[in-house]
Amino acid sequence: MPNQSLLIYSPRNSPRLQYTLQLIFKNLLGLSYEFTTDRSRFSAFGGAKLSYAKTPNGEAIFIYAEELLFESDIKLFSIPAGTFNEIKTIFHHPHTAALPFDPFAATFYLVSRYEEYLPFKPDKHGRFPAELSLSYKEGFHKVPVVNHYALLLKQLIISNYPDFIFPEKKYQFQLTYDIDMVFAFREKGVLRNVGGFLRSFIAFNFREIAFRMKVLTRLQQDPFDTFDYQQLLHEKYSLRPVYFFLLGDHSMYDKNIDWRKDAFRKVVKQIADKNETGMHASYDSNRFPEKIKIEKQRLEKMSGRNVFRNRQHFLKLQFPDTYQKLFAAGITEDYTIGYSSQTGFRAGIASSFYFYDLQKEISTKLHIHPFAAMDAAMFYNMKMSPDAALAQSKQLADEVKKVNGTFTFLAHNDLISNQGPWKGWQQNFEALISYCNAPIET
Repeated sequence: MPNQSLLIYSPRNSPRLQYTLQLIFKNLLGLSYEFTTDRSRFSAFGGAKLSYAKTPNGEAIFIYAEELLFESDIKLFSIPAGTFNEIKTIFHHPHTAALPFDPFAATFYLVSRYEEYLPFKPDKHGRFPAELSLSYKEGFHKVPVVNHYALLLKQLIISNYPDFIFPEKKYQFQLTYDIDMVFAFREKGVLRNVGGFLRSFIAFNFREIAFRMKVLTRLQQDPFDTFDYQQLLHEKYSLRPVYFFLLGDHSMYDKNIDWRKDAFRKVVKQIADKNETGMHASYDSNRFPEKIKIEKQRLEKMSGRNVFRNRQHFLKLQFPDTYQKLFAAGITEDYTIGYSSQTGFRAGIASSFYFYDLQKEISTKLHIHPFAAMDAAMFYNMKMSPDAALAQSKQLADEVKKVNGTFTFLAHNDLISNQGPWKGWQQNFEALISYCNAPIET
């Protein structure tokens, strides 16, 4: 029977180190391990060993330890970058070790979103711009480097201890939807529709006026009502997507129809009966956190289910305040981590992980599910055509397949519509699902 016990040694311990070891070895590699600061115990151990220190320790795998995981402050500092095995690395160093960089410090820096705690110039919505991130500047934001770092460690262990067996990890596809606006025209009330008619009239858009009239008189289906089409796709490809519903009161950036409308409630209930659901915490909930519980209760009443998932509207996320408030309101899973202006891996990872609160220096029970691509980012910000967006999404899915991670896509019901602003995307949306949902060929 091969020895399957890995002992990890470090002369120092810290919450940051324990969090990182748990993420890499247990969550990403599915490996049980023990940790010790006892050098004598480590030296006497006869199984697989890994030393995380400043100097080597016998014949054990040696990873040079940077200081990041043993600090308890948040500060601006220079981070050397490099490349190893065609993978971009950070915390690159000149020391003689099994790897020319510190994979634990690199992982923690990216996954904790350390840089988002530092001073930065936010965009107009108060968000951390993708273009300011280290991964974007160094050109690796479209690669889940953290998963690659874990695989490098796995290869090291197998190379040094050939009898070691790791559990098999499989690629997964997760489809999610943000329902910012259930209908384009229906159920919006007289004033909002009159305003829509006036805007179309001023723009001489008589075609939209005629189309709106047909929708309001039930002669045509509302263009944002793509829910039956979505369900057909889910059944065809055996998907279990997650829907996030915006249930905030009407405001400048929260423009869904009134949550009290029977038609709205009916859509939510029908979707919740067949799919997973979560709240899409309103834009205004960032200023008024009491709204989180109110909106959560609204969705629970409509869906008949306990609500524990969330994604922030406009992806408004400020570390650590947003996550602290969500967790206090009973949210235990969040799907906000992703870029609003780019595609790619905001936390450098294509797997779920737990939020580490750098302000309190603790690992929390808030489970984070990052996404890699959002249709709205590709359409509104990156100005991509449907074909270019499909190609970009496939490329990202391929990157995730390389590491057997989870490729999560964020879609909107309005952009899937053939009558919506992104004509041609509906056909490509199914092509994307078909491609991303297909098992990896061996």
